[in-house]
Amino acid sequence: MLSVQRFRLLLALSTSLLLACGSTDPPAALPDAPRCEIALPAPEDHRLVTDGALLRDALGRVVFLRGVNAGGRSKFAPFVPFDFEPTEAGFQEALDRYLDRAASFGVSALRVPFVWAAVEPTPGMDDETFLARYDALLDGAWKRRIWTIIDFHQDIYSDIYCGSGFPGWTVPGPNPEPRHDCPDWFIKYSQDEDVRAAFDAFWSDEHGARTAYRALWERVAARHAGRPGVLGYEPINEPHQGTADLKTWEKTVLTPFYTEMAALIRAKDPTALVFFDATGTDAIGAFTYLDKPEGEGLVFAPHWYDYVALFGGVPSPSNAADAMARWADKGREWNMPVLVGESGASWEIENLGEFVTGLYDAMDENALHFTYWEYSDSKEGWNEEDLSLVDYEGQEVTAMTTALVRPYPRAVAGEAPSFRHDAAARRFVLAYDAPVEDGVTEIVVPERSYPEGYRVELSNGCVDTTRPGLLLVRPSAGQTRVELSVVPR
Repeated sequence: MLSVQRFRLLLALSTSLLLACGSTDPPAALPDAPRCEIALPAPEDHRLVTDGALLRDALGRVVFLRGVNAGGRSKFAPFVPFDFEPTEAGFQEALDRYLDRAASFGVSALRVPFVWAAVEPTPGMDDETFLARYDALLDGAWKRRIWTIIDFHQDIYSDIYCGSGFPGWTVPGPNPEPRHDCPDWFIKYSQDEDVRAAFDAFWSDEHGARTAYRALWERVAARHAGRPGVLGYEPINEPHQGTADLKTWEKTVLTPFYTEMAALIRAKDPTALVFFDATGTDAIGAFTYLDKPEGEGLVFAPHWYDYVALFGGVPSPSNAADAMARWADKGREWNMPVLVGESGASWEIENLGEFVTGLYDAMDENALHFTYWEYSDSKEGWNEEDLSLVDYEGQEVTAMTTALVRPYPRAVAGEAPSFRHDAAARRFVLAYDAPVEDGVTEIVVPERSYPEGYRVELSNGCVDTTRPGLLLVRPSAGQTRVELSVVPR
């Protein structure tokens, strides 16, 4: 008969090999987890802090963010990610419905776009109706334990160019009327001289747009400083170089710009994280010329898009693995966390579910944070994009959501966590070292992932499964490692 010590050693070796080598073979069986009553941890501060390449909560636990962007519909009036009846009650009902569905996905984070044109449609006059709705979305998310990231979102500068973001008044008029009916909007980055000129003028502050932009961010950061659930701010989505040389501009303009904005934002909100994006061009190749900005609380937040996944065809699932490894390498080089702020796929690609599964597998493999693009609930899309988790009829795109809704560790009370989800077997495996005595690990286990329930196998300690969608784990005293599996009943 095996001794207890030898049995535990074999369990540790088998689980370690599974996680390190990516084997699809079933791991050695762990004992069924004993049940116990575990109090839900309540950190004194909702904010997270950077610790090298990790994010930690106020209890010192290692946190993993899994979320969605809220969403493409936010890019044009009335600048929210869902349709609603134009009354206060109608807005609140639609907001609750939207956030309840997000919570059912099991997400822990929302990247919440805002466009400057919505905040300040007229110079010097902010739209309080929009701001109140935006506040309500942030607050409603945190009531559901969903963190938020405030994202200034732009695409091809402004809606006057059939994009989104900057108000038309930041460039000299007369200007075209706003539009959002251009399926090929992205080619304007290279083919529209007005778009490129607008970016040139912004970076040089030729017409004062950059000065006004700094003032905008001072107001935004001051408004949300200390707001429960808000993790931080993203100064600009997919910045563009205008007519400048990309490599030179990223190093001499964009890098110091992020240093400047991090200091400005943290002067108003000292404990905020500052998420900084690479360019849209960088998102295709998962490569950047950026240097590491200076400042505290920085999180690298690049995007990645597979060209085939956007425009139809059969993208290779291995593409995501290669790209995410490159972004993870950049995080290790800079010794900072990496949140992939956007990636997604068209409804029309032939292997949609397989692609999204591969995307999440790559995030898990590289311990990256992620917010999927995107989640809107509207009968009208921005520039006819078909990337939302919900279609124009209000129905979930099940190939996407089935792949996206999966277990992951929300907060780990230990070190060196590694985890993997086998979508075919619906088996989730987690292992971590140096478990904190009496420390509680939280694992998101969406109810829709296991409609008939699930079983937990655990190397030591006990679990509490009484909270819908959440598994709590507490180790036994004196242990050096915890291993668990979640499997269907």
